[in-house]
Amino acid sequence: MKPFLKCLLIGLLASMNVGVSRARADLEVSASVQIHAQADFYAPLATHGTWVEVGTYGRCWRPAGIAVEWRPYSYGHWVFTDCGWYWASDEPWGWACYHYGSWVYESDYGWVWVPGIEWAPAWVSWRFGGGYCGWAPLPPRGIVVAPRSFVFVEVGHFHDPVKPSTVIVNNTTIINKTTEIASIKHETRNLGGATPQKVVVNEGPHVDVIQKATGKKFSATPIREVASRSPVPPDAVNKINESRKNEKPDRPGPPNDGKVERKETPPAKVAPPDKGKEPPKDGIRPAPKKPPTPGSPDGKPPKRGKGDGKRPGKDKD
Repeated sequence: MKPFLKCLLIGLLASMNVGVSRARADLEVSASVQIHAQADFYAPLATHGTWVEVGTYGRCWRPAGIAVEWRPYSYGHWVFTDCGWYWASDEPWGWACYHYGSWVYESDYGWVWVPGIEWAPAWVSWRFGGGYCGWAPLPPRGIVVAPRSFVFVEVGHFHDPVKPSTVIVNNTTIINKTTEIASIKHETRNLGGATPQKVVVNEGPHVDVIQKATGKKFSATPIREVASRSPVPPDAVNKINESRKNEKPDRPGPPNDGKVERKETPPAKVAPPDKGKEPPKDGIRPAPKKPPTPGSPDGKPPKRGKGDGKRPGKDKD
């Protein structure tokens, strides 16, 4: 590849990477802690479940003490906010696993959570139609949401508390009556601050349709107010801060502002001539004798048998 084309390709890849990194939303709703890395979840969630290595997803988390038929987004209720529908969970670890990351079903473990560091009101896919509304946890990028992952409720009961006994699971008739609707998107909005922010919006079913079906009036509650009702538990905050303290610092860089200090190598010292021996002619000293070969008691190289091709002490019979 020509040098010019190679440099151009590197520049394009770098600009693409910058674009990906900037796609993350600015919104961090918790004043007590901000998630910087996936490792921030390791200690806080360890008391509520098990971390397991799952295929290409890497380290994933599985909640403890759940029933066989358990599934994500099945204990809680939906709240309408200025960033769309927010999932208010009844589970103690809901602050993490319903607002960060994604879920995937694995035959060996059941439902497992794949960590992520971008916050959202909820990470779900939506289906609507035929008098029903359904949602399913979004899987990792590149994975298609399976129809059996959806749970449904009648639209008139959309705002009711959600429990496994109140949802309809894996109903082909309802799935065929519904179609996928707008879900997650990134927008720049002013949420009452001095400057607009990039936020994740969970659109879901239109609020007018829900109001008509339920007979209730909904006003968009500020997302920060809603999230403050279920903040990060203090013990989780302590564990996150403690784990950060225990992180090994990065290896220090070279001294002098990045300049590598180089030391001059002193000239080799010439040994004085041995006493009682004539100095070497023309300044040339004979080559030193080779040290004894390891494994040979008399210092002589071991003899080989003809055609055996074996080296004593190394080759085995």
